[in-house]
Amino acid sequence: MQNNSEKIQAGSAALELFFARPGDAGVLEFDAAPAIRLTAGLFSSFLRPDPGRAAPHHYLNAIARDPGPENYAPALLEAAFDVLIDHGVLPAELTSPSPGPDAEFLLDALADLFIALRLLTTAITRSAGNRLLPAARAIAGDLNSTAAGTRAAVIGRLAGRLADCDRFSRQRVFRVSGGKLSAVHPDSAKPLDKFFGFPGVRANFAEHFQAFAGGRSNIPLLVYSLPGYGKTSLTISHAVATPGAVLILAAPELLETGWRPLMDELARRTDRKFVVFFDDIDPRNVDWYNFRTNVGGAFSLPDNVMPVLSSNYEFPAGILSRGRQLSFPVFDELRCTEMIEDFLRDFGLKRIPRNLVYLIGAGYTEEFGQKKFAELSPRTLMRYLATFESDQEKRRTIAEMSLGEMVAKPDSELFYEFNIELMRSLYGEEYIQRLLKEKLRNLS
Repeated sequence: MQNNSEKIQAGSAALELFFARPGDAGVLEFDAAPAIRLTAGLFSSFLRPDPGRAAPHHYLNAIARDPGPENYAPALLEAAFDVLIDHGVLPAELTSPSPGPDAEFLLDALADLFIALRLLTTAITRSAGNRLLPAARAIAGDLNSTAAGTRAAVIGRLAGRLADCDRFSRQRVFRVSGGKLSAVHPDSAKPLDKFFGFPGVRANFAEHFQAFAGGRSNIPLLVYSLPGYGKTSLTISHAVATPGAVLILAAPELLETGWRPLMDELARRTDRKFVVFFDDIDPRNVDWYNFRTNVGGAFSLPDNVMPVLSSNYEFPAGILSRGRQLSFPVFDELRCTEMIEDFLRDFGLKRIPRNLVYLIGAGYTEEFGQKKFAELSPRTLMRYLATFESDQEKRRTIAEMSLGEMVAKPDSELFYEFNIELMRSLYGEEYIQRLLKEKLRNLS
């Protein structure tokens, strides 16, 4: 049976196994994270004491300051979790009754580390006296609750805590910045049955995400429309509604730099599916080299990753060939009334009076004319319709008005003029002339 000195030696070896790599000079170098770097110093000062260097209690005091007693063990476990993922050990295997050889080996080594830390910190708190901060003594208490008892019990506790380190099980949406993933809580996600109008587009969205969820396809989705049509919220809501999927919000710059490291990181998590969303990009100003190389070029997308790109501009032909484009039809008076019908149906009306639909649409265009909205779009229409949900008197008044023999209709000319001016501002006069030529050709 090992004595305490041998157990501490085994813990030091386990720390090196997990977190040390040979440097350029052939010397082992530890991860720069404070919890790991200071733990290495703690073991070294205890096992190889030197009167001219920091003593063990100095390292324990430093750990108490950063990362702190409540964060110390979690920091070590989160770092160990990443090492396990690097070795292909997924969270489900950690708590499995029959873990694989790699999982079993690494869990056993981690038990060596935590058992040694328990012994080490206990010895320091007994010998350091008033040279040890109260917060440093708390570290020993926390380690004692984690690493006391039989070896099997320690391994079981560590396996459970490691499984809890899986950030993708705690949160479904992340933003990537500077190569790091951070959890976010987007406020544009809503239930899929709360999207109205554009039935063809919504059906194609649903089919594409279902194919990804079922492992049948991960072809990039290229979403194009004028502003305000719901590209962002529809993508986020579908990603959140896809079982087991994680949404990664990526800046457009990642298409040019940082693509490969992100894909490599996500590819390791074969137990998860990832939707990587590039929102509001301008395809005209993107250097597509990395995308073309890694999607249908020299390299392939990981099977568990599906990119979604949305834009107010059309995608170039060379990019369209690498994905599937979904285009929203232009929002006009017909799509306006279509959305209103869906809204009323969702509100509980089984029979939708056409006059009521027309009257609501006319009220919407009238308020646009009064400058209450900056644009005619699904976004502002939904804002207008929301006023009926919260105002019973407004609902009663418009229902009574719809019973009249003559009711106003939404102004089709207003939609036409707004859309032409919007497209002219976005795409230029040449685009408008091309549209007109195509329309004339279709009439002939």
